[in-house]
Amino acid sequence: MHMNTSEQLHISKLLMCSANLVAALVGIGHTSQILMCQPGALSWSVRAYDQCKRFEDMTFYQGKLYAIADDENLLVVNISQDHSTGDPQVSRIGQVIEGEPWHPAVFEDNTMRCKKLYLVESHGVLLMARRTILCRVPGPGVRGEVVAGRFEVFKADFEHSRWVKVSTVGADQVLFLGRRCSRAMSVSLCGLSGDCIFFMDDEEENRMDYRYDGENTSFCFFEMRSNDVYS
Repeated sequence: MHMNTSEQLHISKLLMCSANLVAALVGIGHTSQILMCQPGALSWSVRAYDQCKRFEDMTFYQGKLYAIADDENLLVVNISQDHSTGDPQVSRIGQVIEGEPWHPAVFEDNTMRCKKLYLVESHGVLLMARRTILCRVPGPGVRGEVVAGRFEVFKADFEHSRWVKVSTVGADQVLFLGRRCSRAMSVSLCGLSGDCIFFMDDEEENRMDYRYDGENTSFCFFEMRSNDVYS
């Protein structure tokens, strides 16, 4: 991926990490890189020789920048300063949690299984939400239709370098998940039932990665207790 010449670059995530640091996931198609800059700067910093990855999401958690790849590996992004300009730059990307193997699948009835991953902090804990999507694709070049979906939520166990599955996000908590922004909120602030996940589909991502029509799936919520999706 040539960051300096392509006209097809798109920003999938933009984070204001601090008053002096902005991070972005920028890529082409399925792959992207992590860019840094100071607010108001005229250019971005990128490690030109880093391998492009299929990053799904990133978040700033307890003073550190974390990113998750499609293999569910959690990566920590170490940040340093350029000695000549003082600008922030990525010095190293290290793995802190190795994800378990999970593969997309196509079944005999023309249904296919795929997933989306999100990172969000809740009650001081870093969570990974995995959305599994089952859609039916009638034939080549035809948009699919979502026939089923569910969420699984895992908390980051940094001590043992693993994801631990949880059965609830909390009776007093609601998760709002989206490609541009994800947040956990108290039900007392939003007046909603707890232990639910509200999520938005990114239609551009649906067309490119999942090949299903997002027209009827732009906003839904998932109830953790019943494992049901409502629109």
